[in-house]
Amino acid sequence: MAFEPPKRLVRALGETSPEGDDWLERLPELARRAVAERGLTVERVQVPGGRSSLVVLVRTADGTPA
Repeated sequence: MAFEPPKRLVRALGETSPEGDDWLERLPELARRAVAERGLTVERVQVPGGRSSLVVLVRTADGTPA
């Protein structure tokens, strides 16, 4: 799951360096694993999204929005 984190999230995490930087670096892999473990398909990353979280729109295996 390749994506660019929303700018709002990146800015907010910049206020919590270095912990925020570490989390942001791990975020793509964390998101990929969370989606794969649940058998979901990513539609898109919600922008502008949250200040302390990543919002991803997904569908279940049968195509239902989740």
